[in-house]
Amino acid sequence: MKRYIIERLISVFFTFLIGTLILFLVTRLSPIDPIDTIVGKLAMMSTTISQEQFESMKKTLMSIYGLDKPLLVQYFSFMKSLVMGDLGPSFSFFPTPVSELIFRAMPWTVGLLTTSIIIAWLAGNLIGAIAGFFEQKKFSKFLEGFFLVLSLVPYPVLALTLMILFVFTFPIFPYFGGAPSSMISHISFKYILGIIKHAFLPSLSLILVYMGASVVTMRALTISVKTEDFTEYAFLRGLPKRHILWHYVFRNSMLPQITGLTLSIGQVFGGALITESIFSYPGLGQLSYYAIVNGDYNLLMGVAFFSLVGICIAVLLLDFIYPLVDPRVRVGE
Repeated sequence: MKRYIIERLISVFFTFLIGTLILFLVTRLSPIDPIDTIVGKLAMMSTTISQEQFESMKKTLMSIYGLDKPLLVQYFSFMKSLVMGDLGPSFSFFPTPVSELIFRAMPWTVGLLTTSIIIAWLAGNLIGAIAGFFEQKKFSKFLEGFFLVLSLVPYPVLALTLMILFVFTFPIFPYFGGAPSSMISHISFKYILGIIKHAFLPSLSLILVYMGASVVTMRALTISVKTEDFTEYAFLRGLPKRHILWHYVFRNSMLPQITGLTLSIGQVFGGALITESIFSYPGLGQLSYYAIVNGDYNLLMGVAFFSLVGICIAVLLLDFIYPLVDPRVRVGE
């Protein structure tokens, strides 16, 4: 177990280093120049700016943000600041620090994604296991077809469909924001209810997509495990079907699903960007969209960095949990 833990820690450490390097290079190679964007906005506010003043402002801003230095120097400077917990100021919201913007938006994204992942994964696996165990029943075939179609629907189409239905056609849920703006100064039961109401559609759209994939995969795994020798022996012994389903089939089918959960965490973080952009939800996805459009290197790096840290921690926790559910890992097989 000590070797297993050390290997996981080393793997996460190198994943973090490589991921940080890739994030740095991707942002610096972006075709959008943040300095040109900032200077362009300043130039639009003034009709008397000359070309010399334009170039002077550009050089000054590049010097302030350290973008006039070689790429390698910028990388080591970024890593040094990162170790000290300094992500620098945002280009778009100067002089507000990136960390301050992220800490404001992070609770919204963490709450939305955590709730969506847990509900979609648990509900999807439970429904998939029941549908697979009773594969000959009509409801099993219906569930397979329904969730298979649901998992193939492009996410933006599903999100926009939910918005059209429950925001415009039947105005049940609010269109944008994460909480009632009129009650932002005082916490109450009505305020918490407003937060849930604002998060319902973004969360439902994520749940439906990822739940569809979980149901289809779990149903196939359950059907496969049900034909194994140990399951057939349990049937021959006359054990109750409920006992066989939950203690034999479900427990063994869950092992690949735990691995699948680890692999899907990154996809969910990517889906948050689309979700929060469509529903104007005030989370990290919305910040990412704003940073990409405006070429805000520091803000984009900060959001991507915290997403990378979240994925690495989640994967590490799942790696530590895996030996508890799979005895073969504990004995080193």
